[in-house]
Amino acid sequence: MDEKYNKTAVFIANAIRKFGGFSDTSIVKVMDFGCGSGHLVQALSNIGFDAYGCDIATCWTDDPFTSERLRTISLIPYQLPYKTNTFDIIISTSVLEHAQNKEECFLEIHRVLKVGGYAMHLYPGKWHLPYEPHIFIPLVNYFWPYCPKWWLALWALLGKRNDFQHNMTWRKIYESNLKYCQEGLSYWSTKQYRKLSMKVFGNCTWPMQFYIVHGYGGLARLCKRLPFKELTGILSREMRTSFLVQQKME
Repeated sequence: MDEKYNKTAVFIANAIRKFGGFSDTSIVKVMDFGCGSGHLVQALSNIGFDAYGCDIATCWTDDPFTSERLRTISLIPYQLPYKTNTFDIIISTSVLEHAQNKEECFLEIHRVLKVGGYAMHLYPGKWHLPYEPHIFIPLVNYFWPYCPKWWLALWALLGKRNDFQHNMTWRKIYESNLKYCQEGLSYWSTKQYRKLSMKVFGNCTWPMQFYIVHGYGGLARLCKRLPFKELTGILSREMRTSFLVQQKME
């Protein structure tokens, strides 16, 4: 398992203790929204959480752990595969920047959370620098949802590749990135997230100073050394990693 999942699990554990008030992890039922391969679910289980996960596609191996803990999200109608008031905590990591149906997502997250439970989201901010973190092309997230085709073609010609594109021609890369921008990305501003969070949850916070203290990425390590923690937290939220927390009040 990639070490990043263990580090993410530790960060989440600290956040659950801080915001949820739980000291005993074994009683905390956690769901990883957009769980992908299920590695984070396993990492959370390894440190004592009652952890589950779901995603829109089945991309996990058919072993006893994953078959029991991971489920597929229904798309028509959009519905998470759990009963109302099931989870104490719902988390997502690098998911919101892909979800083009954010209101449906938030409504379903709200539904399956217990009253008093928390949703916690880590995601790249709208103004993330120096480039879009999935296809590695500068300013794609700034342009979204109308990224110029010539811009994508230029960077494909210049040889910009992500980890899955090394054996592709520039034209195939251009076509792949164009489709990804149209169907796989959805960058929102903090203002947009705040408006939707208030509509669905009635509250939202970005505890970025907590992220700086407990985060494990290069930016968090840098920010720990810098003065003006409030300002560096805002800069991180807008230009690198955002940490959004919502609570189900009723």
